[in-house]
Amino acid sequence: MMRIPLLIAAVGAASLMQIAQARSLLDGEYNLTRAVVDGRVSRPAEPGLEVRIDGDRISGHSGCNRFMGQIRYLNGNLRIGPLAGTLMACPEAGQQALERDVLAALQAAKSFGLDSARHAVVLRGGQGELVELKRAEPAATKVLYIAPETRPCSGVGKMECLQVRETPDADWQLLYQGIDGLEREPGVAYTVRVREEKVDNPPADAPDRRLVLIEVLESTR
Repeated sequence: MMRIPLLIAAVGAASLMQIAQARSLLDGEYNLTRAVVDGRVSRPAEPGLEVRIDGDRISGHSGCNRFMGQIRYLNGNLRIGPLAGTLMACPEAGQQALERDVLAALQAAKSFGLDSARHAVVLRGGQGELVELKRAEPAATKVLYIAPETRPCSGVGKMECLQVRETPDADWQLLYQGIDGLEREPGVAYTVRVREEKVDNPPADAPDRRLVLIEVLESTR
């Protein structure tokens, strides 16, 4: 006969395995394509509602504000929240209603399913709430070599530009934008991995792509 502590340990191990499996299935970046609350279907007019799931954290853009919070897996069930976010006012009533429904549907989620044909995850609540998340296209990544010194350049007025190249033997090129997340020290050369993301509706004098730091591979003085 199995002793009770061994039975508890086996159940605990199975539960941890279920949690790990759920995380491996859900972790990633998504575009929110549909939310259903009280029978009302809300669809974003453009793919600007982003959701990222990373372990026990969920974050994203709900229409007018960014949000973040916990996502937990309990006995095969799902629980999201509480969610916290920024407090920007929505310029239009329709955007405000969409954001309200998105956040309500996310926090009502109790289970999830996979739609492999649509590369989507569907989160479902107990009262018919639904959120459909479609996996985002993987962002382009590349390695950049950054010189230890900047150079004067002209972009939006006079500025200092990073000098970068994509191979160690290439000529240095001026980079007329920053790298989000890079805290650079003057006089230090860096090798970094970055991803390139599309910027929706950029200002007329700004690039339509941004570079985001993934990791610093090397830094030398």
